[in-house]
This record gives sequence, structure tokens and C-alpha cells, in this order.
Amino acid sequence: MKVGIASNLMAQPRESSLDPARLSLACGRISGSARAIAEAHRFGVAEGPHQHPWTAAYMHDAIGVYAAALPVTYQRDVASLFGHCADSMARQDIPASLAEDWLIVSEYLTNATSAILERLAAQPDPAPVCGGEPPGIDDHEPAVVHFDRLAALTTRGGALRLEQAALAVKGHVSGGSPGALDDEQMRLLKAVASGAAIADLAADLGYSQRTMYRALASLWRALGVSDRVQGIRKAATEGLLD
Repeated sequence: MKVGIASNLMAQPRESSLDPARLSLACGRISGSARAIAEAHRFGVAEGPHQHPWTAAYMHDAIGVYAAALPVTYQRDVASLFGHCADSMARQDIPASLAEDWLIVSEYLTNATSAILERLAAQPDPAPVCGGEPPGIDDHEPAVVHFDRLAALTTRGGALRLEQAALAVKGHVSGGSPGALDDEQMRLLKAVASGAAIADLAADLGYSQRTMYRALASLWRALGVSDRVQGIRKAATEGLLD
């Protein structure tokens, strides 16, 4: 029955229409993983051989890290979600400015789906779960993924580029408008653009440092960027700092 899991998943009909909620969920998974990988590099993990963490070669090496932490039922849900999103993305008309980001996310979804299905096909069917339903795609991840091991397979620049692409696609499909900031986000953006240290900015604005970092993460998501440098550059280009 080793082929059964993969065959059943691949045999399921997939709709060509884009489901913004499902693609937004998938992009959230991608951007979260990419950010965790980039943070692992920032804390000292040496970069690995795969420059781009969305290629088939990277996925071939990375899938074992994910599979070691995530139950088979969860992997099947991810494969179903990613496969549907990859198929529907291939049939969409998109703005030219989003083409590169769209391609990166599409490649990630396609290659991740293939890697998951190949690994599942080589495993026996999971034993029935007792005492409740198995965790699904909408639940919190049921185990800790070793992002330090994933970081050792790729580069920080590649991880940040993947995060940026996933955020851009998520913003597009969810109807978000990068750069449409509320008053508090504008105040925070202009403060950050001053170049002051985060600790000093937090004190000046009345934030704790932890709250400050959370507010900055929300700001970068709203702008569709990955970090402070990209955020300030985009804000300056779009005239948000005038």
C-alpha cells in the first residue's frame, strides 16, 4: 500500500480557480518557514549549498527535516493544500510586477508537493489515531521543526527572497495593498527610518522591546517586505517618508 497515499492524492480532482484563502494560508506557511530559516542564519548557523530554497534539489534534502517533525496526516494535508495552490496559480493572469514572486512561490509549492508525495509513497500507511482527530492544516504545527537544519541547507539571502515572494503573493491574493498603513504604522515607519537603535525607538514610542519587534514585523508584512532595510527603501521609493 506504499503507493496508495500518493496515488490517492494525485488522483483527486483539483479546481483551476484560485482560492485566495487557501493560497494565503500556504503563503503564510512559506513565509513563516523562510523567516525562521533566515533567523537561524542570523544566530550563527552556517549557510548551505542550495542558494534558492524553492528548488527541487533543496526540497529533496529538506523534506526529511520536515517529515521528522510532522505527522503523516499533517504532511498529507500540506501536500493537498500546496498541490491545489500550485495548480491554480499556473492558470492565473497576474501583474507583470508580480511575475518573479509568483514564479518563486509556484516553484516552491510544486517542488514541495512532489517531495512530500515521494516520501509518503515510501512509507507505510499511518496507524489509526485514537482519542480524537489527527491534526489538520489549520491547526498549530504539532511538533518543532528544526529550522537550524533547514538553514544549514540554504542561504540567508535565499530565505529572505522566499519570504519576500510569499508575502507579495499573499498580499496580492488577499486584496492587501502594500504601503496602505494606518497612522500608528506611519509613525513607526518614520521613527525607524531615522536610523536609531531599536531599544531607543521603543523607549521613545512607549513600546516594550518585545512589542516593538512585533509591531515592526506587522509593519513589514503590511509593506510586503522582509526587513528594515527593504522596508525603508520601499517606503522612500513610494514617497511614504516625505
